[in-house]
Amino acid sequence: MEPITFKLNEFKQVAKWIDKTFPFPIAFILKGWLWKLEDYYIVYKIKNEVDEAIAPHIPDDPVVEPPTYHTEASEVEGLDTISISGTWDRS
Repeated sequence: MEPITFKLNEFKQVAKWIDKTFPFPIAFILKGWLWKLEDYYIVYKIKNEVDEAIAPHIPDDPVVEPPTYHTEASEVEGLDTISISGTWDRS
């Protein structure tokens, strides 16, 4: 079985502390959890940096006015005539 290796220095330091503080079985489980946490952390940091880098280049969402709703009483009780109107744009 290969030893658990970490990519980031912060996680390497925490792994050293875990090795010194806990007995081997518990340290092994904690380091396995920490190893997976490091992967999630790296993915999070990458996504965050990319999102911040491309944010100025993404066009704003177009503002769409909400439709207007109109109801009228009809001949049938409890069954109103409902209409929806709005400015629709096919762009």
